[in-house]
Amino acid sequence: MKHLIAALVLTTSANAFAQETPAQESRQDLRKRTHGMTWEMSSSNTKLKNKDTNAESETTSTETKFGYLYNFGRFELGGAFSSATDKNEDTGDKTTAGTFELIGQVNIIKNEPGEDLIPYAALSLGSLVMESGTVEAKGSTASLGFGLKWFPLSEIFALKAELGAGSATIKDDNSDVELEVKASYFNVGWAFYF
Repeated sequence: MKHLIAALVLTTSANAFAQETPAQESRQDLRKRTHGMTWEMSSSNTKLKNKDTNAESETTSTETKFGYLYNFGRFELGGAFSSATDKNEDTGDKTTAGTFELIGQVNIIKNEPGEDLIPYAALSLGSLVMESGTVEAKGSTASLGFGLKWFPLSEIFALKAELGAGSATIKDDNSDVELEVKASYFNVGWAFYF
């Protein structure tokens, strides 16, 4: 009789445990994240130094960036186009700029369905065209940033934030003045994967 009661208690306990454990959703059933479309807004404060005269000025910039990334899981490769408006705080002059960048991101956690928080490091190299009332300049850019993608509602929509620093070398076509730009940035935006 003792063995019958023990078997009944063990069977009842095992059935109760099985009912309490929820079924795991298979990652194969989730939508893939192969292609990523991104949008970001940026605000930065830049210090500009003229190599010829050692004059310095401060600029506030707002930037909108649209990009595409191909997701390999541990890393993502793609490109982006950005448009910026800069205001020189010393003179009040406004400058517009357009940048095309090649972007590489290394995901600390593999960007795959089922992962909701993806920290990453990003490197970008780009080409810049800048125009204002007195300046027509071209140059190259480079930046390094660290960010986080958060998929709060679904497997395909992410909110993202990135903090980093960058530099650019710019040459004015009208005056042959060469500028060196260093900036820090904080971007927020979203990404849509399909």
